Amino acid sequence: MKTLQTFGSTIALTAALALAAPLLIANTTASGASVDRTIVIDSNTRWINVNGGDVIRFNANGQTFDYRFNSYTHSKVYDLGKIAPAGALNRSLKVYVTADGRYTG
Repeated sequence: MKTLQTFGSTIALTAALALAAPLLIANTTASGASVDRTIVIDSNTRWINVNGGDVIRFNANGQTFDYRFNSYTHSKVYDLGKIAPAGALNRSLKVYVTADGRYTG
């Protein structure tokens, strides 16, 4: 019976961590944070490559916004149009984020 209780506790803990994971690794707007790189987006920009964990300052259509990309141990692709403030982009633009080297031995 004790083994079954331990197993059940392990499953409950795993489920709780899985639900909390998006909160722990969520990307964030980074207003006021130290900027690692500035990227100017113009009509020739076809995609953007960034490193996980970096704070990027974007300049697009006269607007500036900062964003921290947290990818930790795996690479991800984001649509910058869903991140950018209204009016900053008039099209879809992919951001390719590499895994954060601090977490990938």
